[in-house]
Amino acid sequence: MPTNVFREQDAAPAASCDMPDSAAGVLRRPDGSIVRPPARFQGRLGTESFPAESGRYRLFVSWGCSWSNRAAITRKLKGLEGAVDISYSDDDPAALRAVWEAMEPGHRAGVPTLWDTRNRVIVSNDADAISRDLAIHFDELATKDIDLYPADLRAEIDEINEWLYDNVHSVIHILGHEAREDNHRDLITDSLRALGRLNDRLADRRYLNGEVLTESDVRLYVSLVRFECAYPGIFETNFLYPDGYPHLWAYARGLYAIPEFSSTTDFDIIRRNFAVAFAFLREHLVVPGGRSSRWD
Repeated sequence: MPTNVFREQDAAPAASCDMPDSAAGVLRRPDGSIVRPPARFQGRLGTESFPAESGRYRLFVSWGCSWSNRAAITRKLKGLEGAVDISYSDDDPAALRAVWEAMEPGHRAGVPTLWDTRNRVIVSNDADAISRDLAIHFDELATKDIDLYPADLRAEIDEINEWLYDNVHSVIHILGHEAREDNHRDLITDSLRALGRLNDRLADRRYLNGEVLTESDVRLYVSLVRFECAYPGIFETNFLYPDGYPHLWAYARGLYAIPEFSSTTDFDIIRRNFAVAFAFLREHLVVPGGRSSRWD
């Protein structure tokens, strides 16, 4: 697999779908391009307004949400448990609701949300920005020495992240809303092709960028978990299990073996979250039982 494989963009099939105001929040235009609605709050950590300070911020996430799962993993990989508090909306939805009501009464509360407890404002609900800022602006408060966005790999990481967003993260959500059989089939083919490229890339390297664990691996991991335990039952992707790709499956299990990844992964809650969040796709709400976990 060439190093620059992520520059090879296939023409995406046309699709028409109207996504609800959900955590996925993505649309595919008729020309196949991906629409990315901007986050409502776009403050950045490490700035004069929101400096990196211990005990000042609370991160609201959900066990089931892949976008917020990234932030939770990043927080643990950096060893920021003592510096940045965390709340799971699955356990305490009222707390998240109260934060959003304080800023935008009546607006849908979403995760991830980063809350400034001192000034009582939402810093950001931009998943990319929150994870990135936790990774690079809290080094003095971190208890673990890991650089998820090393300077010499940033261009490659940004390129891979862009490719993952368009070909892995977003497509699967659009697929779940695609009612036309031909487009559904084409999107399945897109997903299979993307997994195949990733499998080939990982044939001769430990991580996406070689021997260094980066934020790209965190992003891919959360999607692979859901490919295995949630997408088949909700999005009718029964043949998209990552174990069909040996290098990709070994890579996924390798990441799960890292405590910071496994401790932020709950397969049962992920399955239930997707069943509830996408209930409108089914006449009757059914939580897929799934197979026994084979990640250990």
